[in-house]
Amino acid sequence: MNDEAGARSDGLMMVSVIFIAAFTYIALTTDPVYTGVGVGDRAPELSGKIYDGTTWVDFDLEKQFNDSWVEGDNGTYYLVEFMDTNCSICITAASEKLPSIQADYTGEMPRVNLAAGVSVEILAVSISLWDEDSGRDYGRDVIEQFRAEFEHDFAYMDMQDNSHQDAWGNFGTPTYFIIDPSGIIQYTNLEDGFDVREAMDSIIPRGE
Repeated sequence: MNDEAGARSDGLMMVSVIFIAAFTYIALTTDPVYTGVGVGDRAPELSGKIYDGTTWVDFDLEKQFNDSWVEGDNGTYYLVEFMDTNCSICITAASEKLPSIQADYTGEMPRVNLAAGVSVEILAVSISLWDEDSGRDYGRDVIEQFRAEFEHDFAYMDMQDNSHQDAWGNFGTPTYFIIDPSGIIQYTNLEDGFDVREAMDSIIPRGE
């Protein structure tokens, strides 16, 4: 009986050693990416209804990413702007900064010579800095009018319930994120002191 107990004990110890070795190997060979809103983090979930100029449709930013993407591959970079239609700085950006970025980086014929296989999409996320008692107008009709007024071709997401705050945090507007095709944040003005346009010129790959 002592021999049988010893054999069982030895077997259990061997199984434990194998499990420990396997988990150690996984820990040493896996490079986990933290989900957050800092440079180097994987962008949090962002899904909802977007207005494409014609209708409101479902959109999930995470589904646009390619986990196996590496630098040099084809892929789409996203410029995500959290904005408020009542924010004066956002209005200035909508009339001056974003049309230039839109013309230079997006569409079938961008003015910037992008690297082969590289594209850029802009996503404006409409949030609410003020509550219902502020006297300021919100709603999808306001988003539609705002987009049309500034002749934007990119999509607007309705996030005026501020549900983004659970994953992205509570910040002011405009707040910008540049996200690479694998879903990793490469720039945010929450951290970096330079302008989003400078960041795009530096981060988005150019052609020869």
